[in-house]
Amino acid sequence: MFSPKLDDVVQKLLREKCAALEECLEADVMFIRALMVPGVSDQTRNQVEELSASSPRERLAVVLETDGGSVEVVERIHDVLRHHYESIVFVIPNYAYSAGTVLALSGDEIYMDYYSVLGPIDPQIQNADGRWVPGLGYLEKFDEMVSKSRRG
Repeated sequence: MFSPKLDDVVQKLLREKCAALEECLEADVMFIRALMVPGVSDQTRNQVEELSASSPRERLAVVLETDGGSVEVVERIHDVLRHHYESIVFVIPNYAYSAGTVLALSGDEIYMDYYSVLGPIDPQIQNADGRWVPGLGYLEKFDEMVSKSRRG
């Protein structure tokens, strides 16, 4: 467990780096480091409303790291960002997979370095067991069954 003093040091360092990034990009800055699951869009909305209300800037930089998730959540986040900011920049210091890639591609600019990754967009379908399976595999199996049915 982190001591309060260490938390204070980390918070101070984050504030300093955030201020430097704001100055460099001439934008408000926010961080999203989460799966794109229900609830994240609500948290993002609250943070963006608070941030935009306290700043005259029309540009937002989002530092994004995510394993992906629901594209519906991404759509809601995108709608919130575009409602409050004219220009959206995504900074990918490490990775943004699947739905995170979709979110990053919704922006006006993407900043990455040699180590950054935008992952494949892999639509998932929930099967009867409640498990999520790759959409392409599901469609291939469906085509296989249709072909088999046609052959009698």
